[in-house]
Amino acid sequence: MTIAIIGAGMAGLAAAAQLTRGGRDVRLFDKGRGPGGRMATRRASLGGADIAFDHGAQYFTARSAGFQDAVADWVRTGAAAVWGDGRYVGTPAMNSVIKAMAAPLDVVWGAQVTEIAGAPGRWQLLRGEAQPVGVFEQVVVAVPAEQAAALLAPVAPGLAARAGAVRSAPCWTVMLGYEQPTGVMAEAMEPEAGPLGWAARNSSKPGRAGAESWVLQARPDWSAAHLEDPAETVAADLVAAFVDVTGAGAPDFVQAHRWRYARVTEPLGIPFQFDRALGLATCGDWHLGARIEAAWTSGHLLGRELLR
Repeated sequence: MTIAIIGAGMAGLAAAAQLTRGGRDVRLFDKGRGPGGRMATRRASLGGADIAFDHGAQYFTARSAGFQDAVADWVRTGAAAVWGDGRYVGTPAMNSVIKAMAAPLDVVWGAQVTEIAGAPGRWQLLRGEAQPVGVFEQVVVAVPAEQAAALLAPVAPGLAARAGAVRSAPCWTVMLGYEQPTGVMAEAMEPEAGPLGWAARNSSKPGRAGAESWVLQARPDWSAAHLEDPAETVAADLVAAFVDVTGAGAPDFVQAHRWRYARVTEPLGIPFQFDRALGLATCGDWHLGARIEAAWTSGHLLGRELLR
């Protein structure tokens, strides 16, 4: 059986790994240029040297036995490491975990699927100017709920409607680089007031090298209120908040990134959706909650269901 998975993030890759172990022929399509998604890493140059930022998910935890086993394997192979009490990060960058998961699989990067066409048993994925990318017996949609609803509406209105009921909060993220140490010793902080909800000294994470780097994330309500503001304005506001909280000087590098669908606030409440008659399914953290483990669990359990 040939299965297509739209989205090669944590959920899509977890589903693909389970299906591949079960002998299924699986191909993944992801609009990103490479592994990462919301576990992305941004690289830049500062003072002639490379500098990197985990500008999406900052860390992950492991509560369930299945995910603990997966994390232990990533730690054993060097794709992840402990950062603080009960927190893990990818090494040498957050996207290292996604790279490790994707390596043995058939993933097409830079392939944004814009339409699902055809009929049960012969689903066709289209990208760009209606360019077909293959015919598949089943299709898994492993993208944010808002995007899943749009893709599924013409072919699976029931699945689309439930995805459309999910709500996500946006997040403005700002990356800072310093050629000289700031003197701020904290690894991470969560200010109690102001626009800044989280600040992490990215360079304190295991496996990181180079100049001091920080990742700032705005509070969800502030991000929503300023969603359409220019990136330069947002960056200035969050830098000012960071300097006020820490006493750090002005950064030598500043860049803002807007995550429109950063964190699910009203999840679906079930681990996945699967319409067996249509051969269409959905998975992702938006089914269970805003955690990397939720994404893995959703994809892993869907993979098991599709093997039945």
